[in-house]
Amino acid sequence: MNELTEIHTERIIDRIDLKGSVHSFSYHHSIDGVRHLWNALAINKHFSQATYLKVLEDDAPDHFKSIYVIVWQDDRAVGVILLQHLILKLSTALRYENYSKTRNRFVIGLQKLRQWIVSKFQFRLLTVGNLYLTGEYGFYFNEAISDYDQQVRLVHDIVSCLKDLLKASPYKFSAILYKDFFKEHRFTESTQLSLHPFQIDPNMILNLDQSWSSFDDYLMAMRSKYRIRMKNAIKKFHPVTKCVLTTEELKQYKSKMYELYWDILSGSGFVLIQGQEAYFTLLKERLDEELQVVAYFLEGEMVAFYTWVMDGDKMDSHFIGVSSQYNLKHQLYLNILLDLVRDAIDNRAKQLLYYRTALEIKSSIGAEPYEMLCYIKHNNSLFTKLIPIVFKYFVPEQHWAQRHPFKVPAS
Repeated sequence: MNELTEIHTERIIDRIDLKGSVHSFSYHHSIDGVRHLWNALAINKHFSQATYLKVLEDDAPDHFKSIYVIVWQDDRAVGVILLQHLILKLSTALRYENYSKTRNRFVIGLQKLRQWIVSKFQFRLLTVGNLYLTGEYGFYFNEAISDYDQQVRLVHDIVSCLKDLLKASPYKFSAILYKDFFKEHRFTESTQLSLHPFQIDPNMILNLDQSWSSFDDYLMAMRSKYRIRMKNAIKKFHPVTKCVLTTEELKQYKSKMYELYWDILSGSGFVLIQGQEAYFTLLKERLDEELQVVAYFLEGEMVAFYTWVMDGDKMDSHFIGVSSQYNLKHQLYLNILLDLVRDAIDNRAKQLLYYRTALEIKSSIGAEPYEMLCYIKHNNSLFTKLIPIVFKYFVPEQHWAQRHPFKVPAS
């Protein structure tokens, strides 16, 4: 009997049958008990594997909890679903003051009115996916269930069953969010499942030309005005220095890193969840050399950092931190974006995932927007229709112009 079969046998007693289906499921509040089984079923992405999910467990704030679902077909485990439970207070998630450039009485009054309205929206949210990340991290199935629509229906049926199972527990929920799906994975049966679709900011991705063997090749592919801008930003970077942090160095600077991380996060208009101070240390300890942490120093003081992980031929840029005090003078944020390009080329990545936020500056270095869909459903059907309206009219929209920095290819 192999290891995977043994795990299957151990978990049969935990299974809950789905009515009228050959499928069943088990759910778990810690990844430790299903670590090997989860890793065998999840796509081999660093941010999908148990090692990373354990970091989220250990770093989780009090109002956040991960739930791990194993999907069974007869006596065989065929899929996994990542669920995250969050007590959502829109009044703390929204920060209107970060979007307003003016401070006249009308704008201030409008902000206060909006904040009062959203303060009435508080509910327990269950998310299919990962609130810490941008992208499709909600569920994975093996070849036993290859039809995508069937996968979505099965996830929906399991979540509906969990709604009743958890209603007397601390993890009861009144709304379900299916987070971040590319358009090619849109839910074709969303209407039948009473799921309301809506869009948020796109995922910014740089597709790297495989003919670029160096950073200079990347710059030469740019139009003159963009290339000049990038070179000017690199000049302003002086006298900042950079270095790759070891695990011990990261422990030394963890408080400063968290401060810089919050400097970026506090400027965002909408934040559902954020890591705690131990997050970066835990992540480095668990991922070790797979996670690169690069720090910027000015006169011995850390003023910025960025992180990345290679996932096959894709480079995932992760959390960053930048000092607002030095950002403009030394173009720290733009240099982070450019250094990530350097790292991606050096590691022969085909794509560099920049994710959301700072859309225009990311497009200025060549990243393209990829629209993603979310779906939401509230136990109250009226609220299901109201929530997207709240997001549309009360979540501040980023106004930005997409840039096209590369030369037009010869016809």
